[in-house]
Formats: sequence, structure tokens, C-alpha cells
Amino acid sequence: MIRRLLIGLLGLLVVLGIASFVVWRWAEGRMEQGFADWQQAMAAQGWTVRAATTIRGGWPLAAQLALDDFSVTGGVIDLPGGGAYTAGRVTLRLDLLQPTVATLSGEGRQSIRVGPGEPLPFTADRLVLTVPLTQGIPPTNAGLDAKSVRFAAPADGLTIGLLQGQADWHRADAAAPHTVAIRLSAEAITLPPPPAAQAPLGPHIASATVEGTLAGVLPADAQSPAAAAAGWRDSGGAIVLHRMAIGWGPLGVTGSAKFALDAALQPDASATLRLVGMDETLSALAAAHAITPRAAQAAKAVAGLLTHTPEGGGAAGVEVPLTLHDGTVSMGMIPLATVGKLNWSDGL
Repeated sequence: MIRRLLIGLLGLLVVLGIASFVVWRWAEGRMEQGFADWQQAMAAQGWTVRAATTIRGGWPLAAQLALDDFSVTGGVIDLPGGGAYTAGRVTLRLDLLQPTVATLSGEGRQSIRVGPGEPLPFTADRLVLTVPLTQGIPPTNAGLDAKSVRFAAPADGLTIGLLQGQADWHRADAAAPHTVAIRLSAEAITLPPPPAAQAPLGPHIASATVEGTLAGVLPADAQSPAAAAAGWRDSGGAIVLHRMAIGWGPLGVTGSAKFALDAALQPDASATLRLVGMDETLSALAAAHAITPRAAQAAKAVAGLLTHTPEGGGAAGVEVPLTLHDGTVSMGMIPLATVGKLNWSDGL
């Protein structure tokens, strides 16, 4: 009786193992086809996705596709200068017990470029992008989770202990304004050591958070940088930071801001900031020779007049309204400085 039971259990395990393998092979095939479909969809939106080789794996609990020498470039329609990401390997994984969420993990030497500048090479102990999946509907949001991000030249020594983000996007059609909502937070930021220029508030930033919306679209048929900028402005182009916060040495900053282009394609921006720890910050700036001791004392006197404590309690702080209009930076009604005009003939 026991022998028959053991044989029966063994047979059941074999059947389950075969079934699991069949499901895994099917999921692997679907994933590989899905990657090919995604390449085509990205190409239609102006992005190029490449991988030198693809390697299947992950059995028995997941369908996994390793993409060696991975790169994705493009985005000039939505971002001046476009963007790019490269990695020695990107692993696409789909848990068979949770098939509605895909994860992409970057491994090895990686780099990222935003805009027309040079790529920033980096490595990370963890870099995972999570994308919810819905049958027949392209993804409209993604989450980022990264740990111990270390940048190489030209940002040698810059590290981010923890980086987390969320992006939600929507576009009704190719001609409609593109809206992207972004939430990004970083902790334990260490700035590059000498010979890089040293920040007067120290090399360690405890935390930084940005929550905002990017709206507008760059016309694909623009014949010049100025035409592209005008198209972005006319499509409702704006960068709105609903919330930003930073804790750096003695300084704490919270606030909101908005950036757009005016009729002459010049920056038009406004911000409201709340500063905490002004006395200690001004003393640190004077000690680092970023400002003179006399300027620090004068600023402390002005800050003392403007400082107030919130009605609900909390640390006393200074409210600072800032605007940039017609090339002039002002605090309230007081002009502070002038900035040069953007020359669109030099490129984006």
C-alpha cells in the first residue's frame, strides 16, 4: 500500500514537473515574442532597442530573458537631445505566480544620457524597473528601485545610496500633448571628492525628493531648435514641480515651481520655497568663503525678520517667492539678478 502511494506521488510529481516545464517554455516564447513586439512599438515612437544576444532561463518559478549588450536610444520627440540607456545585461523576468508584473534588472557596467550631453557611466548593487502588464494595453506606468548607485567619469565619486521613482504617462495619440507624472526620491547622496569642486554645505545630502509633471511634445518635423522649442511651448509644454524637498547639512528646503517658455522662447519660471536652518546655513556658507561674513550677517538679519513658525507647529522657516521673467530673477517685487538669453541657434 505504501509502495503504491509512493509510486503515485512520484508519478504526480513527474506530471507536475512536465506541466511546469511546458508552461515555462510557453511563457518564455511569449516573453521573447513580447520583446520583439516591444522593439517594433518603440521603433514606431522613435526609439531604437538593441540586444546582442537573448538567453532564456528562470525555470521553474519564472520566465526569464537575459539581454546582453542592451541599449535603448531615442526620445527626441519628447526630450531635447533625446536620451539613452546601456547595460552589459538586462534581465527581463516574469514571475509565473504573478504574471501581471514584469521586472527589468540592469547588471554590469551601465550608462544613462538625458539630453544632448555625454553619457554618465555607473554601476549599481540593484537596479530594478517594475512594469505592470495588461493584456492588449501598452504600459502606462513604471517604478524604479535602485541601491548603491556609483557613477564613473565625469562624475567620479558621486554615489546614491537609495534611489526610487515612479512615472505615469499618457498620450491619446501621436499628435496629442504628452504628459508624464514623475516622483523621484534619493537618499544618502555623496558628492564627488577633490579635485572636484567642493560644495559649501558639505559632500553629503541626506535626501532629495521631486514630484512633478512634464507636459508637451516636441514636433517631429521641426526644422530648427527654435521651431522645436516653439512647438513644445504651443503644445502646452511646461515643467511643474508640485513638491520638491532637500535636506543638505543644516539646510532644509521645501517648495514648488513651474517652468515654461514665453512668447520670445525665453524661460518664464516661478517658485515658492520654504527654507529652514538659515542661520546655520549662512554661517556654513561664510566659513566656506562662498559669501563674505558681512553678507552672512546682513542675510541673517533679513531672514530673522521673515522667519515664522507654522500655525500647526514645526520648525521656523523663511518663505521665499522667486520669479524669472524677461531675464530678471526677483524675490517678490525685489530684482535680484539678470540672466542671459537663450540662444536657440546654438542648439537644444
